Amino acid sequence: MDVLGETQARLRSCLNVYKRALSALDRAAEVLAGEDGRPFRERLKSASIGIEQEAPAHAIEQSGQHVAQELDLFVRELAKLRDRREKEYKQIIRIVAEAGVTMAKGGSSQSEELAAFAARLDTVTRLESVAEIRHQLASRVTELQEMASRIQVEGQARAQALEKEIRNVQDRLKAAEALAETDVLTGLGNRRMAENAMRAAIGSGMPFSLLVFDLDSFKSVNDRFGHSQGDRLLKAVGEQLKRSVRESDVVCRWGGDEFVVLLADTSLVNAEERAAHIRANAFGRFVLGDAGKTVWVEIDGSAGIAEYQPGETPSEFFARADQVLYEKKPQRQLVFASS
Repeated sequence: MDVLGETQARLRSCLNVYKRALSALDRAAEVLAGEDGRPFRERLKSASIGIEQEAPAHAIEQSGQHVAQELDLFVRELAKLRDRREKEYKQIIRIVAEAGVTMAKGGSSQSEELAAFAARLDTVTRLESVAEIRHQLASRVTELQEMASRIQVEGQARAQALEKEIRNVQDRLKAAEALAETDVLTGLGNRRMAENAMRAAIGSGMPFSLLVFDLDSFKSVNDRFGHSQGDRLLKAVGEQLKRSVRESDVVCRWGGDEFVVLLADTSLVNAEERAAHIRANAFGRFVLGDAGKTVWVEIDGSAGIAEYQPGETPSEFFARADQVLYEKKPQRQLVFASS
């Protein structure tokens, strides 16, 4: 009886060891294969169902055979998983190495260092052991991080320099455009700016009007006092016009002694009111010089007023307003006084 009892105790101990071995296999599968090991762990659990305490010998035997088969299958699957991951590692390394070569060709000051690093990285793909591949990659991490930091600093500096150069080019373009649209004498917009403003107003689809001003008796100023005094008068009139309009209005010198004012979102009736206001504030007495004397000149401006009609070009629109101007332009004599 004692021998039988001891034998049963040994059998129970073996069964417990077997159970612990199955638990250890389950944990090993989880660690080694992660989510990929779930099927094996499920099959392992199924194989161990029939080995609870007091299980018959044939159930234990069948369980052992089942576990042995599943373990053999799992080892083969684990080997395939290792090979697949090894290929994935090598593919990633090749991509990184190719990226390094591409970056090295991009003109970085670290191009030679980067190309050498890419070559060293490419040699890792020839290793057979996944463990050695991982070890080699780990040893390159610090090197790659330091290189990336230097490239980033250089890239930022180059980007800032490029951005500055772009801003300089843009500023020069803006200055050139402003110069091309500026009347040199008066500092107002020129004919080109006026035409562009009309095109923009046409594109907006909103109603707008145009005032065309012509200085009365301007030719007499040039004839009597000279062109320098005529230029002085044009500049003074331009300044007064600028002061007499709204911020939304565009004032330009069309040419000679003609000025235009584009009135955005303004009907013909309102344009006539604006023209009367501008004439009252922009024209009148101006001071000139004549042989060392101060000369006061009374200058008025005739106005041609037109509201834009759909389908007109800027040139046609101006011509219509200009025609209105000359139909109404009076023949006045220059009024002046000297002191």
